[in-house]
Order: sequence, then structure tokens, then C-alpha cells
Amino acid sequence: MRFEAARGSSVAVAVRDLGPVIELYEQGLGLGPFDHREVELSGATDGEGGKRPARVAIASAPLGVCEMELIETLEGRPHHADFLKERGEGMNHFNLDKRTAEGYLATLSGLYWRGIEPFWGLPFTSFCYVETAPIGGVTFEVMVGSGHAGKKGHNHLGLVVADTQRTIDFYTKTLGLPPFRTGEYPMPRAYYRDERIQTTFRASFCDIGETRLELHQVIEGSTPCSDRVGRHGEGMHHLCLGVSDVDACVAELEAEGIGVTWRAPELGLVELDTTATGGMTFALRERD
Repeated sequence: MRFEAARGSSVAVAVRDLGPVIELYEQGLGLGPFDHREVELSGATDGEGGKRPARVAIASAPLGVCEMELIETLEGRPHHADFLKERGEGMNHFNLDKRTAEGYLATLSGLYWRGIEPFWGLPFTSFCYVETAPIGGVTFEVMVGSGHAGKKGHNHLGLVVADTQRTIDFYTKTLGLPPFRTGEYPMPRAYYRDERIQTTFRASFCDIGETRLELHQVIEGSTPCSDRVGRHGEGMHHLCLGVSDVDACVAELEAEGIGVTWRAPELGLVELDTTATGGMTFALRERD
């Protein structure tokens, strides 16, 4: 399968209630405005073809050009090492690159007055993770400028992985993602939960094109997003890749042993069984 970055992507977040999440994302993080729609999923099926009808509310907003980041801890015990130990591989954070010092400080100030503070990173110089997970389940990273860890100055979706090369091989050779840029980055004076720590990590980036952030609230019935909320609470659920022919891509992936776990014809979307390597659920959607 070959993913075409020009067709774009979307990051889906499973939430219980759109209202407070959108307020935080628009007013605190400067995202949006969000578009809203409700969709009746009368044709949705599971991986065995069983019916899973549902009604969902979806709010979405553009994120601009985005990248995917893979993070592997090489030394020390930062946030990512704890995440891997406690939860395994998977989606860890979403980065918002504010481009300027003014934008960076304004965002941190707006979050601070909402009781949301940094807990990891280099908050006084370039980037930090902030305590946004209690509202919507997503940890955001706020960054200023480009050039850090090989970035191009785009927003990015961050994954914690145990083996960078194994994950890159699967994502590029099987899923058809573009080549990754990889580097190793020492952080001798990082900040993590009121402590100064020393750590080194490996970071790899690839382009996933123009991206939207989608919030999914299940109103009736059951979907993989409602399953996620029931098991683990709110949070990022899948990355959807835009392709020109979903059926052809599914056939290619099934030949590689990657099955379909959910289909939603009304959304033009299929979810794939991809969590064994990298911990992330991928989906496919046809885009012009």
C-alpha cells in the first residue's frame, strides 16, 4: 500500500462530551473553529461482518501540515519511559508548534489561568507537555519554532515505541508511509514533574500531510471510539490516512496479514488491525 501525503490525514479522539473539550481546544489551545455534524451509522460492521449501528457527533478542525513522530527512550526515565512501562506502545501526545515566542507564551498563559500547567520538557526555552488529558484525554505538547529534533516546524502526532526501526519498517513497507528522518537527542537538564532529569531519546519524523483533528462522541449504539472510552477513558483513538481506493488498499493489507476491525460506509472509513507494531490503530478513508 502507498499512502499519499497529499490526500491528507485525520487524528480521531474519543470523547464523552464535545462541549468542554471544544472549549479548551478553541479558547485554551487556539485550535479551531470546529465544524459539527451528526452521522447515522446504519451500515457499520465489525471485522466479522456483524452489524454495529450507531449515531455519532463529530467535531473537526484543521491542523495544517502535520508530521508523525516516533519516540524511543535511550537513556534516563522521562515521561515517555513511564508511558511505555504503564501503557505500552501507542499514541502519546499531540504537538502544537506555535512558531513564535509570543504565541508560545500566550498559549501557556491561557492554559495557566485554566489550571493547566507544564509537566515535562524544557518549558522555559522551547517545548513542554501540558496537563490537558483530564479534559478530552489528550496530552498536548506546546512548542515554539522549528528545528528541534529534526522537525520542519509543523504540528505533529507523537507515538512512544519500544523499537524505532521495527516500527519504521512496518509503517513504511507495509502501510506505505513516507521515509522517516531520525536523530538522537540528549537532554541534560529536562524538567519532569518538579525534578531536573537527564535523558536521551531517539526521534523520527515523517510527513502525514494536511491533517484535521476529529472529536467523536457516540450518542447511540457502539463504535470503536465508545469501546475506547469504556475501557480506557477519553483519548486519541486512531490516525486515518487518506487514500485513493480503500478497497484496493484493504486487499493489499489483508495479503500482508492486516485485517479490518470496523467499517463505517457513511464515513467512508475502515479501521485496521495494526496495534501489534507501534501500538497505533490506523484507518483508511477515500479522499479525492
